[in-house]
Amino acid sequence: MKCFEQYLGNLDAMTTESNGEKIKSYIHPTLKNLGVINVVLLREAVAPVVFRNAEQEITDIEVDGEVYVRAVPNKFKYPEKNRGMQILRAYNVGGRLPQNKTVIGKKQSVSEVYDLNTFVFGDSAMREKNVLPVKSGVNYSDGLSLLPKHQCVDQTFHNRAFEDGTLFDAESKKNSDNLFNRHFITPGTLMVQVLSSQGRLLPPEALDHLLLSIGVAGTYGGQTSVTGTNIRTSIVGVYGAKFERPASSPYEIIKALARYEADLTEPNEAEAAIHQMLSEAYETAMDGKEARDYQTELVSRFENQDPSLEAQYKKAALKVGDLFDNWFGTGKKS
Repeated sequence: MKCFEQYLGNLDAMTTESNGEKIKSYIHPTLKNLGVINVVLLREAVAPVVFRNAEQEITDIEVDGEVYVRAVPNKFKYPEKNRGMQILRAYNVGGRLPQNKTVIGKKQSVSEVYDLNTFVFGDSAMREKNVLPVKSGVNYSDGLSLLPKHQCVDQTFHNRAFEDGTLFDAESKKNSDNLFNRHFITPGTLMVQVLSSQGRLLPPEALDHLLLSIGVAGTYGGQTSVTGTNIRTSIVGVYGAKFERPASSPYEIIKALARYEADLTEPNEAEAAIHQMLSEAYETAMDGKEARDYQTELVSRFENQDPSLEAQYKKAALKVGDLFDNWFGTGKKS
């Protein structure tokens, strides 16, 4: 990952001091610089998974006259932000409140609540009458299926039976008409998603935390969040440049894939095609195998309680804590 350092931030330089109009000086996050990191993922359904909004059908979107499955960013970000909190809890360096229940007390330092997870995934909380907003250091794109929706979605018929397992309502002496269809994404479906960080704000330690939080598999979706692991995540590659490229949009990727003769049901072929087009567009690229080896090593170090990884997290906790305390004005100047 050292080849991407020129597009990343520095943990030892998280804040900048500027002169103010009403006060002599104030502290804020380090100013942005040119630099983009894109982590491109293949999300493979390994069991039925449901990504929908208000409608009973799977959410979709039309691209070039064809309809594709569309999983909006929070369908993936929410469980991965949660996983990141659990990693911090394992090291006792954060995750002190439940997700989406962030509250900062009047006399509480911000660093007691905001942590590395806040820096990577973003958060906001009230402190008295003020909202303390932290924009996510990593942007999640939509996840789009590589194949049209009609090749990726199926449905099952369900009824909501009574305790005795029948549809006969003993109270009303009638048969229940509580019947519905469930639409789901079929196992084997591949979706492409891009996680990006811009402005050289994300230090290498935060990128490591992101890669650990992505994991290699997990349970996603609403209805299917109780059915066990249903998504396998594989890194297609990591790409860096001074400027963002339109080629890294999932919408551009699925349009460009039409020019390749790859079998888009085969992860290896899909990965090779996507990596070829993006490695030609970016200044610096790491292929999927090398990126996955790095991620696997991170997971192994975490599971085997590697002391150097723990030390890395503890150092990051101090630096990120200083950032939040200085930024929101409850700490000492750096």
